[in-house]
Amino acid sequence: MLYSKFVKQIHTKRQKTHCLFALIAFTGLFFYQHLAHSQQYVIVDSENGDRLTGLWRSGTDTHFEIEYQGQILRLPLTGHTLSFTSDLANVQDPTAAKYYDNGLTLLELGLPELAQRRFESAIEEFPRYPAAHYQLGLLHETNGDNAKALERFRSVAILDAANFDLIPHLQELGNVALANEAYAEAVDSYQLILRYYPEHASIPELRYITGFLLVEELEDYDTGLPLLESAIQQNPDTSFHEKAFFLIGKLQAKDNRLEDALHTLQGFVMRYPVSEWVYEARLIRAEVNLKLGRTTEAANEASRVHGMSADEAIKERAKQIMDQTRWKVYTVAEGLPDNRIQAIASDDTRLWVGTPNGVMLFETTFNNWIPITEGPELMINSATAKVPDVQAIAVNSKEVWVGTRSQGAIHYNQLTHEIQMYPPSAPIPFPAWVKDIKMDDSEIWFATDEGVVRKRGDSLFVYNRQQSFIPADDIETLLLMPATVWGASAKGDIVVTFDRKTEEWGSHRFTEIQENTTIVDFDTAEDQILFTWYNVAEKTNGYFRADLDGLNGKSTTLHTGIEDEKHLKNIYIRGILDKTPVVEEVNETLPVETPDLPSSEFSPETQALGLEEEVPPPPPPTPLVLWIATNESFYTHHTRSSDDWEYTTTPQIVSGELTIHALIVVNNRAWIATNNGLATVSVQ
Repeated sequence: MLYSKFVKQIHTKRQKTHCLFALIAFTGLFFYQHLAHSQQYVIVDSENGDRLTGLWRSGTDTHFEIEYQGQILRLPLTGHTLSFTSDLANVQDPTAAKYYDNGLTLLELGLPELAQRRFESAIEEFPRYPAAHYQLGLLHETNGDNAKALERFRSVAILDAANFDLIPHLQELGNVALANEAYAEAVDSYQLILRYYPEHASIPELRYITGFLLVEELEDYDTGLPLLESAIQQNPDTSFHEKAFFLIGKLQAKDNRLEDALHTLQGFVMRYPVSEWVYEARLIRAEVNLKLGRTTEAANEASRVHGMSADEAIKERAKQIMDQTRWKVYTVAEGLPDNRIQAIASDDTRLWVGTPNGVMLFETTFNNWIPITEGPELMINSATAKVPDVQAIAVNSKEVWVGTRSQGAIHYNQLTHEIQMYPPSAPIPFPAWVKDIKMDDSEIWFATDEGVVRKRGDSLFVYNRQQSFIPADDIETLLLMPATVWGASAKGDIVVTFDRKTEEWGSHRFTEIQENTTIVDFDTAEDQILFTWYNVAEKTNGYFRADLDGLNGKSTTLHTGIEDEKHLKNIYIRGILDKTPVVEEVNETLPVETPDLPSSEFSPETQALGLEEEVPPPPPPTPLVLWIATNESFYTHHTRSSDDWEYTTTPQIVSGELTIHALIVVNNRAWIATNNGLATVSVQ
């Protein structure tokens, strides 16, 4: 930190012995020093008990003059006690003054504890008694009770700062607090100086130091940023300017004052081209450009830093920014009814998007984004009493099925443009909460919180534990296979299966994954079944792939470092056949003569000897390209190589912290449903 020298000075604590009587005398001298600079009221108490209150005019070592009722009175110092104030409201009554005078006398006699009681009594009698607050502050400071001392000095500053030199005391209290890393207390002390003594010589440096503490230690950006802005404007020629200049730009970006941040950080980079913060300033500029949609500028800035810096952490951050320039995020500004995307499905080039405020349809031909505002989505959204909270969508060229949070299912016929409702109040009660929908050429299946619904033609079959042998009622997700329907319970700990030939329910245990593993999302690719999982106890997540019957499975853990359950459980997978060409190494060797092939080892002669034929090993699994989305990262994995992993961070710079709800890959683009928009990236 730039204030490190300042902190070191604080850590070198000086041992002081306070002489209370000397402090009292100092207070009187301070009064005389400041009387000429402002209009002061003086309270004159005589030994005989009389009191006069007037305006101070002048004074010498032996006499003083006051203006009293329009007349100038010249009185001797001997026999009179003087008290000064800039506000008549602070003129104490005689009883409070007597307590105060007795306190001073007790201090002279070396009885500070008794003196403290008298000062406290004076304040009880007259709370607006700055001199009594001041004396109590001195006593607390001497006793090392800095918190109480600060509160007393605060009262003095509020009541009559002009007549008390609080600066040395407030600086000392602040310095001690800073040395003890009590940053809030240090800032409290320094802010009193900034507020009540704005012309003091220490203000320029103190303004910077207080701003740094507010921003870096207390994260009070609303207070710290204006203070630093004021500091660089009023005192630009200090060693603190460089750091303050950078922090201002950084905070402006954090506060979404994006254009201001670009301007400030550009000025910083030009003025301090070799600063220790110059790379971070450039990366913040790249992030700001990204938020403003200026992806080219963002990529150029990040690329420049990546090429210039030797710091691996800086280079990694630059790479993440360059990766994030590949993303596009669609929000309500682009026509979505809500930024909370809960379901997505594709109908060739058309994209169906489900939100808590209904469904929306978009045309994405040639990477366009064209909202269809007066089509089937309007019929679907108006089919229920209130706009449906869409949880699931399934679509093909003939029909669209929409699952809702509380209104059952909605069917749209793409050929006849007709809507049919499947509400909870139907003759055959349909579950209200539809979590997932899957369909093939013959059937439509619905995962709900009250079991599984199967639609075949015009017939509906409801499977729950009361009416069938299904192992669980609350089903989160489904997967339809030609012979089997797979499902995972809402807790993910039960995998249900339905034999489509025998129409029998069962459960499946994958021995390749650990106990207490929760299944999140199913998919298929070629001849393999895929699903993602997470394990709270182990703080891990990953994916599993096996043959379509669930055999020959292999589980892979993603070593992401994520431990929080809310991030572990949001993991989704999609896959396709890997058609990338395999490059085989060709070894050039000299031609050799090929001998005649020997007779088979398993000829009839050898079989007669009782030798068993060797079984060849099973062929390797079909190579796939897998895409896996988590809250923080998007992975691409070629299964033919365990080391062939690529990843990019999700678009958190633009969208903030994300929660992933769904993933599809279609037409060489991945689409990710998030809590803050629909994100897309090319997967070519």
